[in-house]
Amino acid sequence: MKSFVRTGLLFAISVLFFSIHNGLLVVKSFTQQLGSDSVSRDGNICRLPPSSTTICTAVRRTPLFQQRQQARRWNGNYKHASKKLSDVPKSKKLMLNLTANGVTKTLEKKRMETLQHVLTKAMIWKLFMNDYPNLEIELDIGDPDYLPDVVGTTTAEATENKYNSTEVVFWGESGRMKVHKALDLMRRYPNAHIVHCRWSIDIASFMGPFVEYLETELVEEDTSWWTGIFSFASLPLEVWEFIDEDTGTILIEKSDLTWRELDLSQLDVNRTSSSEFAI
Repeated sequence: MKSFVRTGLLFAISVLFFSIHNGLLVVKSFTQQLGSDSVSRDGNICRLPPSSTTICTAVRRTPLFQQRQQARRWNGNYKHASKKLSDVPKSKKLMLNLTANGVTKTLEKKRMETLQHVLTKAMIWKLFMNDYPNLEIELDIGDPDYLPDVVGTTTAEATENKYNSTEVVFWGESGRMKVHKALDLMRRYPNAHIVHCRWSIDIASFMGPFVEYLETELVEEDTSWWTGIFSFASLPLEVWEFIDEDTGTILIEKSDLTWRELDLSQLDVNRTSSSEFAI
């Protein structure tokens, strides 16, 4: 039995010496297992100490092995995070610092909100900030039903029978807007400039249904109450192309887009049923 144990130990030591000499990691532990018990010469069972049954070898890790281990860990699973706006997923929450004419605004992109929706708000703000100096993005002005994407207000002077009051002079909408909401805004803010801007869609595709809706809702109605402006514009799908991503500067002018304005005097008010078109 001793001869057998001695042979096993010599073999294990030879393998270990060869591995270490060549700088390889081959064995973390090499066990010559004799069992927890062993039989002595006289036939009695004697218990061997644990240290005599197991040979533990040191682990040597070369730089090459570490590189290979990392390669196995990252292969197919590692991707550098992109900082381009075009790669921002809809599910990502993001804070954007955007600048126009020396003024910087911080916009929040919520989870499941498209980046185009957020950036179109910024485009509207930039395009009309010189016309309406008090423009703000998503400012709650106390409207009972709607929160404007972009809004501009002014303080009306007090008269004999009226205190100072805040008047909405600009209302910007980014993305989809229901036709009944558009008409509500016209009635509530008849002197305002309302801008509806969308991306990746032709103006006629969203202006047309609204015009048809007005032709039904305003039948035989004196529309002289409306003294404001209703403008429509469309952006390309890649709204981020109007932004310098290194500085966050918005680079867009009104001349970069096609515009159309609502003209109530041109409406065909002979329709009598809203069922003639789909909203």
